[in-house]
Amino acid sequence: MNFFEKNIARTRTENRNEYFCSYVYEYKCNMFRLAKSILHNDTDAEDAVSEAILKAYENLPALRNIKSLKPWFIKILLNESYALSIRRKKVVFLNEMEIADEAAINDNKELWNIVNGLDDEFRTVTILYYYEDLSLKEICKVLDLPMGTVKSRLSRARNKLKQILIDQGSG
Repeated sequence: MNFFEKNIARTRTENRNEYFCSYVYEYKCNMFRLAKSILHNDTDAEDAVSEAILKAYENLPALRNIKSLKPWFIKILLNESYALSIRRKKVVFLNEMEIADEAAINDNKELWNIVNGLDDEFRTVTILYYYEDLSLKEICKVLDLPMGTVKSRLSRARNKLKQILIDQGSG
């Protein structure tokens, strides 16, 4: 590799690192919110986010297309969150859950609490679709699920949310 090729490679790496750092800075609240929706605990969510950032940064050179950073990173974060959940094996009751003020900025807390009450399979697709703005195709990649399964879970989640909101309105 000549001097010119080395400089191009170094510049690409520096640009990737800058892009990665700006992504982490911009979406840190979203990452925390997603991890907390799985772990239901601030400390565990912070641990999962930290581990995901570290793993993503270490594996950044393996990412083929930097434009795929968001779904790739979310997959790492989900894996870390679920792994931590399994390791901790905590039981958290819904009335013990609370939302961090920082993560809930500009969000409807009542709706967030209802979404958090959904079963894992419905909660995860709902958060990825509505809160993280991932496309159905990206959600399929992140969760390693077929498109039909993702669409079905999202549809069922919408129906469950609608029913809960109707029941609350009449109660």
